[in-house]
Amino acid sequence: MSQLTPDLIMQVGLGFWGSKTLLSAVELELFTELGKEPGDLEALTGRVGPFPRQAKAVLHR
Repeated sequence: MSQLTPDLIMQVGLGFWGSKTLLSAVELELFTELGKEPGDLEALTGRVGPFPRQAKAVLHR
C-alpha cells in the first residue's frame, strides 16, 4: 500500500491560485489598462484609482 501524502491537495490548491490571479486581473480590467499603455502599479493607480489589495498581489507576480 502506498503512503498517503498531501501532494495532490497541494497541486489542486496551487493550481487554483494561478486561476484566481488571472480571474482577478480580468475583473479589475488590468489587461485593458495595460493594453492602452504599459505601466507599473504606481502608474496604473494614477490612471484608474486605488487598487484593492488583490490587485497589488496580481501586479507583483
